[in-house]
Amino acid sequence: LGPFTERLAGQLSGGMKQKLGLACTLVSRPELLLLDEPTVGVDPLSRRELWEIIFRLVNEQGLSVLLSTSYLDEAERCGHVVVMHRGKVLAQGAPGEISQLAAGRSFVADPPTGIKARDFQARLLDEPTIIDAVPVGGQVRFVCASDESKWRADQGLPKPSSGVLTQARVSEVAPRFEDGFMVLLYRTGTARESLGAMTVTSAQEQERNGAAVEVRDLVRQFGGFTAVDHINFEVQRGEIFGLLGPNGAGKTTTFRMLCGLLPASSGTLRVAGVDLRRARASARQRIGYVAQKFSLYGQLSVAENLEFFASAYNLRGAHKQSRIDWALAEFDLGEFVDLPSGDLPGGFKQRLAMAVALLHEPQLLFLDGPTSGAHPLARRG
Repeated sequence: LGPFTERLAGQLSGGMKQKLGLACTLVSRPELLLLDEPTVGVDPLSRRELWEIIFRLVNEQGLSVLLSTSYLDEAERCGHVVVMHRGKVLAQGAPGEISQLAAGRSFVADPPTGIKARDFQARLLDEPTIIDAVPVGGQVRFVCASDESKWRADQGLPKPSSGVLTQARVSEVAPRFEDGFMVLLYRTGTARESLGAMTVTSAQEQERNGAAVEVRDLVRQFGGFTAVDHINFEVQRGEIFGLLGPNGAGKTTTFRMLCGLLPASSGTLRVAGVDLRRARASARQRIGYVAQKFSLYGQLSVAENLEFFASAYNLRGAHKQSRIDWALAEFDLGEFVDLPSGDLPGGFKQRLAMAVALLHEPQLLFLDGPTSGAHPLARRG
């Protein structure tokens, strides 16, 4: 924290804010440290640094740590885990014991020739015997509903329930904690219900007429500090485009400029054909924005938030109601319709934020760290 002692805490990056919070907690040298999702919104490098600090304190000072997390790779680092879902304990024990629930069920497959990993994932998720599938480094890792390695033990391959696996090279892998977690959710009837069928259309298959976003020599300065330094990129129509970088890299500042929420110091910005330096208001009608932090009205119910923002987007009458009905159904928000949005679970807050951003059917959707704090099932959804 040394280089940042004069900076206001509110102006620190997400990772530095968490380090400062941990430092303030440890000033009194406590015997028990309670960490409630300490790494939400923190980049991978800062997460590792936070964990190094925690392990050092445990080893050197005998500190006890009670941690809540939705990042299952972090759960694997704990000595004892309690897996909870909707207020109930599903299982507890050493992380390895949870992982073993997926023994004989975890596999990786090379997609058949001509099929992309993401499309192959979608096909696997349509199979009733497969409860999870995730692209990993060009392959797809998947988890079966039962111990399928016993069906064809001579080859170590799972029995395909249809032709989707017959053309793929499949091999069994050691189960990880996340695999065991998905098996637990499957037993509750949650996993298949939430994942369902996933349809994927690649950008190349869609109609693309030029760039949806054009950025040239974009600069944003705060006094003597340069947050965004002459960046250039284009986003084509129908494309999923990612900005990657650690906390403090300038991603959120760039997003805010692209959404017309923050003026650029210099450079050129065109979004959906509109020059943002001249017509920010008209550009905002064509975009949807999900902020890094929940930014809807926490005191208003789910229904009231949807009503308010639909009106703000100038939706009226039957069309307005049809869009609200669509949002409630598409994002499974029906059971929470009368609940204050501030009381929603983290994953459902993100669903509501996404629903609001899509009410007016924008041409562009900006997602700023949309799955921070969401558990694996919510991220896949």
